[in-house]
Amino acid sequence: MSACSRFLIIGFAFIGFFNTEWKSPQSVHADEAQWIWVSGTQSDDAVKPGETCWFRKIINLRQRGTAFVEIAADDAYEVRVNGRLVGRGSSKLEISEFEISDYLESGRNVVAVQAQNLSGNTAAIVARVSIQPDGSEKWYTFSTDATWRTTSTRQAMWDSPSLNDRTWTPATVFGPLGETAPWDREDDVKVEVAKEKTERFQIQKGFGVQRLLNDEQVGSVIAMCFDEFGHVIIAQENGPLLIAADRDEDGVPEDVRTYCEEVQSVQGILPLNGEVFVTGYGPEGNALYRLTDSDRNGSLEKIKAILKFKGNGGEHGPHGLRLGPDGMIYVSLGSYVQPIGKTGKGETLRTVYEGDLLPRLDDPGGHGLGIKAPGGTVIRTDVDGNVVERVAGGLRNVYDLAFHPDGNLFVHDADMEADVDTPWYRPTALMDVSESGEYGWRTGWAKWPEYYFDRLPNLLDTGRGSPTGIECYQHFMYPVRYHNTVFLADWSEGRILNVRLKP
Repeated sequence: MSACSRFLIIGFAFIGFFNTEWKSPQSVHADEAQWIWVSGTQSDDAVKPGETCWFRKIINLRQRGTAFVEIAADDAYEVRVNGRLVGRGSSKLEISEFEISDYLESGRNVVAVQAQNLSGNTAAIVARVSIQPDGSEKWYTFSTDATWRTTSTRQAMWDSPSLNDRTWTPATVFGPLGETAPWDREDDVKVEVAKEKTERFQIQKGFGVQRLLNDEQVGSVIAMCFDEFGHVIIAQENGPLLIAADRDEDGVPEDVRTYCEEVQSVQGILPLNGEVFVTGYGPEGNALYRLTDSDRNGSLEKIKAILKFKGNGGEHGPHGLRLGPDGMIYVSLGSYVQPIGKTGKGETLRTVYEGDLLPRLDDPGGHGLGIKAPGGTVIRTDVDGNVVERVAGGLRNVYDLAFHPDGNLFVHDADMEADVDTPWYRPTALMDVSESGEYGWRTGWAKWPEYYFDRLPNLLDTGRGSPTGIECYQHFMYPVRYHNTVFLADWSEGRILNVRLKP
């Protein structure tokens, strides 16, 4: 992780009760890839099974570099670069990525695609070619649009850069990736979902809301995640750990059952190599537990506390879990608890202090009395809990944490509602967690302002709220403007925020 904050906010949008547009966030500056097909075709035209179309995009390069092509198609496709086969696929629901660095040359290159409709009466492809020339920090993209050339007649050397494709015609554009039916599944939104959306949700264009599980099945949920097998692991408030499976493979989990009863009120879940790590209350109290299905019967019956905590945590105890790029398990801890364990050599937050210049005025409501620095922390440990290392402190009550593809660790810290309108109020905020980072939370009026040299600043103030989940979006279903952005869930304000970042 960085020694200081490597990201600046260049804009953000609220999804839920707010609607703000912004420009593309990526370091790869390009318009969104478009769904395309042969010239003259309409999206609702009937395409016969077996109909085939060929596509070409000429790319002139001064020098070679790192390059990838991402593609999906309705239905089958074959990608070639300069006459050489790169990859094949047959799905409109999954974008595949192929590295093409070794296929490109200095000068004239061609990315060519053969696509075929296998079933149904619709056909289209969507693709994005991304190239970073050697010695350059900038990426260049060539997304499918009307500049791609097409033909419905196979020609010799169709995949060769030397072919004169002037007789080929510009592709027909149906719409951008993530917003175009039927390929982006807008027709899957049920009538019940649409009704619920109008009554409860305000969402941005192109998004849908679908109820998967109801209160009778799961009750009040305080944490959830997917395991390696696509099942949803769910933590019930004041209850056990549940698991939901999609038995009929319709994309909706319907089979809900108890997964582990020994650990209650789980607030952090990390499936890893067939086991599940959780933070919650179990046989050995408030701890980080390692749960194992030793007899392979579908339940987690082996319970082991690998890291214990001192302090009465409650809602300010151990929370989210993430596997770090270094193979360690990262844990976000609220200000009421500290870990118990052997300090590892990699600990970077080694010195903490109070530093009051005046007698402290504690919270008149009694919140946080006796809590000393470093307050809330981010720690890491190994899968056996052999060592514990403090990474950062001075946080209040971080519920979750997420790693960005560039390696940065982000958290969304909570405010203290009773401090509103006081000089020492600090709002909820997105923070870039750096090694040995000190973020200045202290009890009462002793919080460190951002202008203190001793503390790192907030990345983005998000106002009043109760932060819960945080995710860095590393998929392709959403439009390109959401790629590698951060989603923040806010319980008390009933919203999901999206934040885009610029290095």
